[in-house]
Amino acid sequence: MENKEFFKAQTHLLHDIKSNDFIETDNLLKLISDEKLKEKIINKYSLDKNYTVEIGKIEYLYELIYLYSKKFNLVRLEAKESDVTCQLKFDTKDQKPAFIFTIKNGNEGELVYDLIEAEGIYDSVALFYNNKSLSQYVKSMSKNFKKKELLSDLNESWARYYEKNQDSVKTRLFRILNYKDNYYLKSINSTAFKEYGIAESFVMTILELNKFKNSNPDAEFFISSVSISESKLDLIISQKKSIPLGEVGFLRSSISIRNEDQGNTSFGVYSTLEFFPNATEKNKIYLFPNRDENKIDNSIRSSHTVSNENFIETFANISELFNAGEKISNDFQFYNKAVSYDELRAKIEHKIKNTNSPFRKVTKLVDLFSREHTGQINNLETLLKICAASNEIEMDYDLKFKLRYLISNVLLYNSSNY
Repeated sequence: MENKEFFKAQTHLLHDIKSNDFIETDNLLKLISDEKLKEKIINKYSLDKNYTVEIGKIEYLYELIYLYSKKFNLVRLEAKESDVTCQLKFDTKDQKPAFIFTIKNGNEGELVYDLIEAEGIYDSVALFYNNKSLSQYVKSMSKNFKKKELLSDLNESWARYYEKNQDSVKTRLFRILNYKDNYYLKSINSTAFKEYGIAESFVMTILELNKFKNSNPDAEFFISSVSISESKLDLIISQKKSIPLGEVGFLRSSISIRNEDQGNTSFGVYSTLEFFPNATEKNKIYLFPNRDENKIDNSIRSSHTVSNENFIETFANISELFNAGEKISNDFQFYNKAVSYDELRAKIEHKIKNTNSPFRKVTKLVDLFSREHTGQINNLETLLKICAASNEIEMDYDLKFKLRYLISNVLLYNSSNY
């Protein structure tokens, strides 16, 4: 794959994947770069001796994680804001914009870099200009080739400001991905940011699932899908046991393991429900119940600044949240106070089509929820079929995740938040 393909999340469904269903713990530990964290993991799970973990599709998942997590070298560069500038460049062939950061006099420990040029990816441009209240202004320049000189003027203005106000200059952590001669600015953080990435989350998940399996030999589960990029991971782990909901379909309790390690993001374990309309496993709807009336916490999240101990402890909640899903499903019901089910469809359609909607350009999605396509929806079964079909439409992963939350909130709470 080309470098930039690693920055875009891809979803892999695992039911048709051929893979060995076992892996050795020594191989898992090869994914952990930080020696202090590795030592704590070895001590907690008694990994001083190598043993075999048996989980469905594990070899395929391991190779996928290895590919994405080992592609780039990470440079944690500390530099003063006054030594960093940004230029807007346009490709001579296709005129695609790129923000290029020039970082001078940066250091990684005792290693000093005189100069690094790195292309801004993810939200790095917004993070750089956010505390200057300029992020939206700067990003808008990429829409017009003629505006690129305005960024140079902006750099000069801030250089004069820093020269007169030395006390305002902050040292920040610039996290840079490197592959051969290519450098990409991934994010800008405080020096307290720790590298708990997709590999670390994967290792902890597998070790905790193995622990859960050994403690609950009658509990059957499988990893149904993985969405992955260099900086994002979402593993869906489903219980095989299904809970019938009359004629409308059935539920499965599942958990979602998520990690984003760009910007001011988090990692965690989330209890979810998978709903399958009409008792078929072809399409499904992801549901994200809020904290229920029994005050059961349905997620555990942490920031990337927590200690190694707290990082490990976050994943220790996997077995607890599996059980939480069971309790949630016992009291489960779809929202039933709407005037009609078409009202719920219309709420989703409005959110998809409004002026500021990120979904507006996904024409198949817009058409799917339009009155012209659906007609008047008079029953829950029809609404659920349409919602499940939307999950099969190809779109950017982050956008699909927002769609899942939108549909879940409408179906459960008649709320159009996402």
